[in-house]
Amino acid sequence: MVKPAPLAAGDRVALVAPSGVCDPGRLATGVQLLRDWGLDPVTLAVDGRFRYMADSDQRRAAALTEAFSNNDYRAVMAVRGGFGCARLIDRFDTALVAANPIILTGFSDLSLLLNRVVQEAGVACYHAPMVAADLPRLGEAARESFRRFLFGEDGWFAGQAEQCWRGGVAEGLLVGGCLSVLVTTLGTPAEIDTESRILFLEDVAEKPYRIDRMMTHLRQAGKLDRVAGLVLGPMTDCDDGQGPGVLRDIVLEALAGIDCPVAWGLQSGHGCDNGVLPFGCRVRLDADAPGLELLESVLSPATRSG
Repeated sequence: MVKPAPLAAGDRVALVAPSGVCDPGRLATGVQLLRDWGLDPVTLAVDGRFRYMADSDQRRAAALTEAFSNNDYRAVMAVRGGFGCARLIDRFDTALVAANPIILTGFSDLSLLLNRVVQEAGVACYHAPMVAADLPRLGEAARESFRRFLFGEDGWFAGQAEQCWRGGVAEGLLVGGCLSVLVTTLGTPAEIDTESRILFLEDVAEKPYRIDRMMTHLRQAGKLDRVAGLVLGPMTDCDDGQGPGVLRDIVLEALAGIDCPVAWGLQSGHGCDNGVLPFGCRVRLDADAPGLELLESVLSPATRSG
């Protein structure tokens, strides 16, 4: 798996909107934060609006293509999620990322794109805050962790989870993202590969019966049969006020007969401080601790060029 290089002061970064429309004020706040960190952010095609998406499929795909084709950019950052990445499967060629493996960050609807990059391009990418979605609302500590990650500094990773739902230890490449997005990849060219991998799942404002339906779908599609381990985010507003116990029962029922460790409450994704997770990198899940441990460097200065 190829690792992108960390950023340095003065680097130009492309801000893209492959999914939904972003709020201009929040985008301006996020852009200023990046500038305060010494970066040079450039927004690409985020203001055309097509229905509930940031622009037409053609222009959103063109912006992604420009971001990875122009060697002036050292990172590509999504501005927000929503919906739209699924419409770009046949419009954006991930070979561009393989040819120019720079940092790609995002989450939510970007889960589809992140896992495509890992599987198709063989390049690590990062489930992380988005410029106009949550970067403006994060606390100072969470923002500093994101900055430290981008610049390859120590002390950015927080892999602690809150509860052990099934004990054990497993290792593998980390993949995953938003549950309701990932289930839509089943049967498509972007279908997520979970075999022998540590699967991270998170979501927001989904009723327990919908979580049950999606976990059942993953099980019946064979995506849980050979998973190495499962770690869940906080699943914000997904328990219908019943507490995480109802989600624990749903998840363990879906994993009946499948021997893998399970932990809940990793602070990444919707409704939390959204710590960075390196998809495509090897991690150890210790559900008894509980939490994740990085087993390798997630950025590689040796890949920097130009």
